[in-house]
Amino acid sequence: MFGSFFRVAVRPMLASSLGQVRTATKKAGGSTKNGRDSIGKRLGVKKFGTAEVIVGNILIRQRGMTFRPGKNVGVGRDFTLFALADGFVHFRYNPLEKRSYVNVLPTKLLPKPKSTKEKMKRMEAVARRAAAIAQADGV
Repeated sequence: MFGSFFRVAVRPMLASSLGQVRTATKKAGGSTKNGRDSIGKRLGVKKFGTAEVIVGNILIRQRGMTFRPGKNVGVGRDFTLFALADGFVHFRYNPLEKRSYVNVLPTKLLPKPKSTKEKMKRMEAVARRAAAIAQADGV
């Protein structure tokens, strides 16, 4: 009758009054919630401003519509932006809408460059055309 009472109530009181405390010899392992990571999805801008592109080149890989398609730019079902024409990439930010647009300015009107100097002139012509487009859009 008193055996179970002694085990449950008196023995722990005796042990604590004598200064003896039973401790674990091994620390509890528990379970961890860390230790996993997914592989990178390689998102981001693939062709930057003034880069020359051909039809079908991927311009931006993104989740959602961070960048909107502009002229000569198509959208894939995973929101990938790609070129619909040969030309130069041009980024434009519209402060009224607070959105960024990506355009491809066609190179049909420009002759093929033969030297680096001609290529620089061509890029300047593209920059002037981009400024004219931005001004026409009211930005």
